Amino acid sequence: MKKKEREKTSFLYRVIICMLIAVIIFSLYKIGGILLEYRQGTAVYEELKTLAGTETDPEGADFKRLMAENKDIKAWLFSEGTVINYPVVQGEDNEYYLYHMVNGEWNGKGSIFIDYRCENPFEDFNTIIYGHRMKDGTMFHSLIEYEDRTYYEEHKTMRLILPEKSFDVEVFSVMRIPADSSLYQYDFSGKGEIEAYLGKITEESLIDTETKVSSEDKIVMMSTCTYEFEQARFVVFGKLSER
Repeated sequence: MKKKEREKTSFLYRVIICMLIAVIIFSLYKIGGILLEYRQGTAVYEELKTLAGTETDPEGADFKRLMAENKDIKAWLFSEGTVINYPVVQGEDNEYYLYHMVNGEWNGKGSIFIDYRCENPFEDFNTIIYGHRMKDGTMFHSLIEYEDRTYYEEHKTMRLILPEKSFDVEVFSVMRIPADSSLYQYDFSGKGEIEAYLGKITEESLIDTETKVSSEDKIVMMSTCTYEFEQARFVVFGKLSER
């Protein structure tokens, strides 16, 4: 009986070990696939920088070449000293570019994209821009650093380049909000509503800035995922100042 029990126990151990090995192999396979996907996505965006001529000077973005690659490209966003150096697209919905790159390939990195409901990007008061917070530090991952005062002081201004003009993007508010927050607002009834909106996002900012914004200005709302609570988002607001 003892021999049979030992044999049964030994068999169970072997089964458990085999199962653990299978789980490890599967996990490594999945991790390898994700890392490969990340590398492929990074390579595509590096090629786009070369195509557009934006590796070191985004002001020289070649929109003729970019729009030949994808007519949905509306702008180029650049933040010196960070990974943010990407084309900005706008699709027919807010789903496609979540997991498709500018070249149309499916990839977890997706694209930096404008909310499809913003009818006149960068001309209306608020233009909403989304991007993933990638675990490899790319796309909009660095936005979360703006909660740190030192980081803000070193990166107060981004640049937004359009085919016909360019802007400084002066960061003036950073917040953590739910994905369904009413602050994702792209349509305003008038000056009063805009002023109320500005009052809310400046008062509730996680950092104080010296940038003054009025109802006459244009702003961008850059949004990415964060994980402090379910469906949390980290947003950075910037004032557009034409260069």
